[in-house]
Amino acid sequence: MTNRPIQHRIASLAVAAVRREWNLQGHAVDEIHEDYGEDLLVQICLKGRMDPARVWVQVKGTEKDCSTKRLPSVRVKADQILRWARTADLVIVVLWDVKGERGWFTLPQEQFDHVELSGRTNTSMSIQFSRELPFDQSAVAELCWAAQIAHTNRAMVYSRACLAEALELELEPSVHFYKGVLASLIFDFGVAIKAVKPSVGGFTEEFPRLVMAHLVKESPADLEQATYNAMIRAIFEMIERNCANNGAPAALVKELCATYYPILFTEGVMEILDSARVTRSNAVQVSTEDPSAND
Repeated sequence: MTNRPIQHRIASLAVAAVRREWNLQGHAVDEIHEDYGEDLLVQICLKGRMDPARVWVQVKGTEKDCSTKRLPSVRVKADQILRWARTADLVIVVLWDVKGERGWFTLPQEQFDHVELSGRTNTSMSIQFSRELPFDQSAVAELCWAAQIAHTNRAMVYSRACLAEALELELEPSVHFYKGVLASLIFDFGVAIKAVKPSVGGFTEEFPRLVMAHLVKESPADLEQATYNAMIRAIFEMIERNCANNGAPAALVKELCATYYPILFTEGVMEILDSARVTRSNAVQVSTEDPSAND
């Protein structure tokens, strides 16, 4: 009878275990049979909705002792790592301990200099893993949101560039189209971070409150800058709170702020804030000049 190599058994156990971690959170996972460096394709499902962002996963199973201080490394061709680095989707490599039933992940494209990779395409490179990056349910949630944020940012940057070109060339149909794309992206991401109400639109109760909480910490000298800073900080905090502790690219946050700012800080609101600022400034000045004013 034909014998099955031990490496095949280890690989099957590792892929099944890693796939299960994604499935537990409701994501759709396909096993790649035409293997060009990836074992799994994860189609992300966030809050019951399929997301356009995807994650590619390379699984490396091992029966080596993973209790030692240094985790086993894996060797991958430089051209494979470069292909991962140039892929639009998020790519991760998971080292899975089939005996201990635990794993660790890394983002291989961030471990190497891309220029160096280009000059060593036929060379095998060693991919390292850290115990600080365990592959568990928390990691799955964080990676899915990271993929979603990166996808939204790329789409916004691309649409903004296309809009600028259409405006320059006075291509009205394209201008209308890309304005619509940006509006859709901003609305959907606003809903995802719970800054915008789904379906009905408008801000959630939490978001304006958070903006105002940050505003009171800002210097009142320049009201426009203070309100802008408060909104930027509030957006970052909403993303961290609702996207598994992820951050976000500055370009994405500024795009959101450019849309939300004139909606929240209308002319009337700015007049009220300015009046309050002047009143507060006068009160502080009186208190400083006449200590008896506090008696």
